[in-house]
Amino acid sequence: MTGLIRRLSLGRSGFLAVLLLSTVSLKANPVDIGAGPVFQLGNLTAIIIALLIESLCVVLLLRRRRTPRGFLLWLMGMHVVTYPAFLGWLWLALGLNPFLAIVIGEAWIVVLEGGLIYLMCRFMPSAKSVLPAPTVGNSLSAALMGNVCSMVAFPLLTLANVWIAYALAQPDLD
Repeated sequence: MTGLIRRLSLGRSGFLAVLLLSTVSLKANPVDIGAGPVFQLGNLTAIIIALLIESLCVVLLLRRRRTPRGFLLWLMGMHVVTYPAFLGWLWLALGLNPFLAIVIGEAWIVVLEGGLIYLMCRFMPSAKSVLPAPTVGNSLSAALMGNVCSMVAFPLLTLANVWIAYALAQPDLD
């Protein structure tokens, strides 16, 4: 029995090491937002929609687990803390190689978001109290997959913003 416990512990720590050293979530949060300032309407819209898609992905992945009431709102509120923390990390890591800074920042954010999701699901009141609470591994994998969804969505949203701006700037040929 102790061998099984040791192998499971090794598997968990191996998963955490892969998560920390993984480049899968390299662009999970929007980093390169173009030449314009962050607080333009198009940039903010793309960031907010990408974070909403990330939150929806986490909600869908944990739908068979005990989650708090208003889980989607709690997840969006969580990003009010974690997204500025990620940008703050990038500012602090200005002297590092940008690739390394983004990888470390993303791994840190995935672990932080996974931990917050675990704590929310474990300790906040739930309408689905008969379902099991998600494990730490479930929470971390949901946070990682949510960041991957955000990574896929953000470039597409930015491209849509550019396309809309281009279409609006064209003179009417009618």
